[in-house]
Amino acid sequence: MRLFYLEVCCPNPKCGKSLLDEDHPVRNKPSLYLIVDKEGVRGEIFLSAFYDDYKCIEPDEPNLLPGDVVRFFCPHCGDELPIIDTCYCKAPRVRLDAKNAGNLKICTRKGCKFHSLEFNRSEDLNAFIEKMKGSC
Repeated sequence: MRLFYLEVCCPNPKCGKSLLDEDHPVRNKPSLYLIVDKEGVRGEIFLSAFYDDYKCIEPDEPNLLPGDVVRFFCPHCGDELPIIDTCYCKAPRVRLDAKNAGNLKICTRKGCKFHSLEFNRSEDLNAFIEKMKGSC
């Protein structure tokens, strides 16, 4: 399986900062750094920034169990990531901006593997495909 590395940013237009964290690499690349909230208890989580990779560095607190539904926040501006739709598992999905790759939507339920990368313009999709061809 080929993994695509995504440069992900906060979707808040007033922030827009990179969510990549070099201090906590996953698969030897900067991770996707978010604040996670489970029932009012917050911690830092570092997700793989490779599309379709579920490796992560979880916080000690909150204790995340399979099936838990959480909330995600930007570590820079503190805004909650916007809920964009509902996953097949019935949990909310949130949106992140993937630089030069459209929108990344991830499920908020631990263990759910449904996510998507969506493009609003065909030009963005074509540019992403060309970029991925060059990284082979």
